[in-house]
Amino acid sequence: MSQVDEKVIEKKSNIITKMDLMKAWWRWITAVEVPNSFDRMQALAFGFSLNKILRKVYKDDPEELKEAMRRHTSMFNTNCDWGSLIHGIVISLEEQRAAGNKNITPEMIQSLKIGLMGPLAGIGDSVDQGIVGTIPLAIFVPLALKGSVIAAFMPGLIYMAWAYGYSWFLWQKGYTLGKNAVIEILHSGKVKKVIDIASIVGLFMIGCLSSAYVNFKTVWVLNAGTPQKVALQSILDGMMPKLLPFALVMGMYLYITKRGPKYLRLIIYTMVFALALTFLGVI
Repeated sequence: MSQVDEKVIEKKSNIITKMDLMKAWWRWITAVEVPNSFDRMQALAFGFSLNKILRKVYKDDPEELKEAMRRHTSMFNTNCDWGSLIHGIVISLEEQRAAGNKNITPEMIQSLKIGLMGPLAGIGDSVDQGIVGTIPLAIFVPLALKGSVIAAFMPGLIYMAWAYGYSWFLWQKGYTLGKNAVIEILHSGKVKKVIDIASIVGLFMIGCLSSAYVNFKTVWVLNAGTPQKVALQSILDGMMPKLLPFALVMGMYLYITKRGPKYLRLIIYTMVFALALTFLGVI
C-alpha cells in the first residue's frame, strides 16, 4: 500500500466521534443482559450497540453493511465490563475497513472477537465477582447490620461505579489502540499488578470474614480439682482468640485442596460434625 493510500485511509477512518463511542457504549451496558439467548448469548446486544456506528461507516456500501450486521449478531459471550475492550477494537477495525484498508478482513475481525471472549471473561469474572463484588460487602455488611442505612447501599454503588467506569475506559482504550489493545494492556503489567494487589487485600478480607461470621465455641468446663471450674473456651481465647473458627476454616481449606471443590459434600460433613459435637455436649 502506497503512502498516498495510507493517508487517504487515515483521513477517511476518522469519522467516529467520541459521542458516537459513548452512545454505542451506553447501548451496550443498558442492553447487554436483556436479549440473552442460549444460541447467541450476548450477540444481539453486541449488534445493537454497534448498529448506528456500522450504519455510519458503511453508509455508502449497503452490501458491506449487511455483512457487518450479520457477523456482529453471531454468537458472542464475555464479561460485560472487561469485554468492552472487544467492542472498541471492533469499532476501530470496522472503521478502517470501511475506509478502504483491505488488510482488515471479516475473518480477522471475527477471529479477534472469538479469541478475546474467553480470556477477558476469565479476568473480568475473577476481578469483578471475586474481588470488587466481595470486598465492599465484607466492609459494609457489618456496618449495615449495626443499623447504618448508607452502608447497606455502598457495596452496590461501589460495584456500579467500578463497572461503568472501567467499562468506558476499556471501550475507549480498545478503539484507540485497535487490534493491539490487549497486547499493549497485558504487556504493560498494570492488569497483573491490580490483580495481585486486590488478591492480597482479598485474602485479608477472607480472614476478617472468617473471624466475624464463623461461630464455633466449646461449652466444655474443666474441673481442676478445686471447687472453681474453668471453661475451656476461656483458656483457648487466652491462647489465641478465635482459635476454633480458625481451625475450622483451615480444616475446610485443607479438605478442598486435597479432595477438590466438592462443596455439597463439605456442607453435609459440616452438618454431621456439628450435630455429633452437639450431641456429645462439646459445643
